[in-house]
Amino acid sequence: MNPARTAAGVSALLGALLLTGCGIKTTGVIESGAAARVIVPERNEGPLPYFVTPDDRLVPSSQSDDPSGDLRTGVVRLLLGPDGQEKASGLHTELPALDPKQAAGAQVVRSSDAVIEIRLPFKVGGLSALARGQLVCTALSTSGSQDRVVLRGPDTTLDEAACDTGSS
Repeated sequence: MNPARTAAGVSALLGALLLTGCGIKTTGVIESGAAARVIVPERNEGPLPYFVTPDDRLVPSSQSDDPSGDLRTGVVRLLLGPDGQEKASGLHTELPALDPKQAAGAQVVRSSDAVIEIRLPFKVGGLSALARGQLVCTALSTSGSQDRVVLRGPDTTLDEAACDTGSS
C-alpha cells in the first residue's frame, strides 16, 4: 500500500465524520423544576433491627414495631428475621433461624459502664461478622454511639464491639 493513498483515505474518512455533525445546533440549559424530595416518616424511639442488603451491607429496617424503646423487644424482632416487606426489599439475616419461643429467650442487660450485654440462646462463636454486626447495631440503635455491646452465648462471650455498617 502506498503511504500517500493511506493518508488521503484517512483524511477523507475524518472529513466525512466531521461533516455529519453539521446542522446540530447547541442548546442552553433547560430548566426542569425543583429537585425531587423524599419524605421519610418520623421515626419513633423504638429500636431498629439491622438486616443485610444483597451487597452485604447492614441497614436499619424502617419497620419498628415497638415505640416504647424496649431494647429486648428490638433484639427479639431481629432474631425473628425480616418480615415479608423487608424480604421483598432484598433484606436478609445472617443470624440463625429461630422460632418465636427461641427468640424470646434472648436477654438484654445494660451495665452501668456503657456496656450492653445481649445473652443469646445460640452459639455466638461461629457467627459471621455481618451477623454480629446485626446484633450490635440493633442494640446501639437506641443508645449512644459511645456504648459498646457484648454478645454472650452458651459457648462463649465475644469482646465488646461497636456498630460498623460497612458503608463508606
